[in-house]
Amino acid sequence: MKMFISGNPMSGKTSLIKRLIEDIGKDKFFGFYTEEIRENKKRIGFKIVTTYGDEKILSKVDIITPYRVGKYHVIKENLDEVSKYMIENLEKNSKKIIIIDEIGPMEMYSEVFNELIRIVLKKDINLIATVHRKLLYIVPTYIWLERGNWWDWYNYIKDKIIKEIL
Repeated sequence: MKMFISGNPMSGKTSLIKRLIEDIGKDKFFGFYTEEIRENKKRIGFKIVTTYGDEKILSKVDIITPYRVGKYHVIKENLDEVSKYMIENLEKNSKKIIIIDEIGPMEMYSEVFNELIRIVLKKDINLIATVHRKLLYIVPTYIWLERGNWWDWYNYIKDKIIKEIL
């Protein structure tokens, strides 16, 4: 099963992923999701949170790197490190559901991340990935979330995981 989820910002993509991990159990997943970094209620960046207990900064407004998406500077090395770890440990975690949140413009700067995506798309493994709305052309089908409907899709996806995978 390969499932791709997209939607506009704040539509609930990451909330859905985090809820699946929480309700089904972290031990059933291998991968990462992204969370906002906020200061005084203002978003100043994003961090990568892995299912295996690691956290890395993905991007921030106050760090200067050659890689930029909007006002955010991407720390490519951190994404490279997470992606490399996932590639190296994919086989021993192949029975788990692979989580990638998100396939987006920031992540495209990493050649290692791109290699991870190529590998998981080719392999016969279970994958749930969020995809930035501008990159939907790379996936065959996707679920589109609207603000307020992620809960309906959550129940559908959770039931599908329980029936087809667990």
